[in-house]
Amino acid sequence: LHDCFSCNELITYEALGLCPEGQGGKLVESGNCTYGGKYVINPSGGLISKGHPLGATGVAQCAELCWQLRGECGVRQVKDAKAALQHNLGLGGCCVCTIYQKPVDWKGVPPKRKVTGALGFDAHEAQTAKL
Repeated sequence: LHDCFSCNELITYEALGLCPEGQGGKLVESGNCTYGGKYVINPSGGLISKGHPLGATGVAQCAELCWQLRGECGVRQVKDAKAALQHNLGLGGCCVCTIYQKPVDWKGVPPKRKVTGALGFDAHEAQTAKL
């Protein structure tokens, strides 16, 4: 979810139909937009936690959602993730929503990596690599 500002996050919950109009705050308070709730929104921390990297926003969202569907997110992994929604805004009012679905033929196939690093490589390998 494109959470460039806290108020935008609440408005987007409502616009996507995750809660009735004017009820975004109640959705947050209910716990239904995090682990253990009805939805897990921005398990990577969202744009605000990343410093809102202009231009890289959509790619970062795409990578996170693919890693979630592959089961490669370690401690931030959404249990039994089968589908994911990407919502991204751009300058000039551009808005893109994309839905990802875990392929049926992946059922029972273990992830290739236990945890994928921030740039798509194994985090442990990155820390121990000799440059």
